Amino acid sequence: MKRLLLIFGMLIATGAFLGITTQAAETVLMKRVIEVPGATKEKIFDKVRTWSEMYAQSFSSDPKSGVIVANGEISYPSPTVDRIQYTILFKMKNTIENNKDTVAFEEVMLKVPKSYLTESVGASTPFIGGEVVPVKSKKDIAAANNVLNYLADNLGDNLMNKTLTGKPH
Repeated sequence: MKRLLLIFGMLIATGAFLGITTQAAETVLMKRVIEVPGATKEKIFDKVRTWSEMYAQSFSSDPKSGVIVANGEISYPSPTVDRIQYTILFKMKNTIENNKDTVAFEEVMLKVPKSYLTESVGASTPFIGGEVVPVKSKKDIAAANNVLNYLADNLGDNLMNKTLTGKPH
């Protein structure tokens, strides 16, 4: 009986999760302005480029316009289903003007693992996923914002000459 209730609960949770994901995707999920008092545009640009080399999978930079676009990914545990590890794929656009870096996270996507065991609910059949989908549900947007805030904080610490908080996972 308990096993049947657990499976039924998992089906309801999965249905609710799938129902939530029918909303439109956000173009810019998060935007933050990092002000670096006393720094020049060139110094900020160099630091953002160095940070992007360390943490992003790829990036492009245009010193003349002051724009650096980095593509990256970072893992986070799913807020909706226990024991699933998602990966957030993102484009981070840095627009540097004077002593400010405007950071915008765009094209934020979820990369669902190809398979995982649903051992937390006692089911023996693994779920097959492997999709890359836009972040749409409120819970996933909140989780993605936490991760993206971590990245922006890390970049901000670097720009303010604070110790880096460690490489994102």
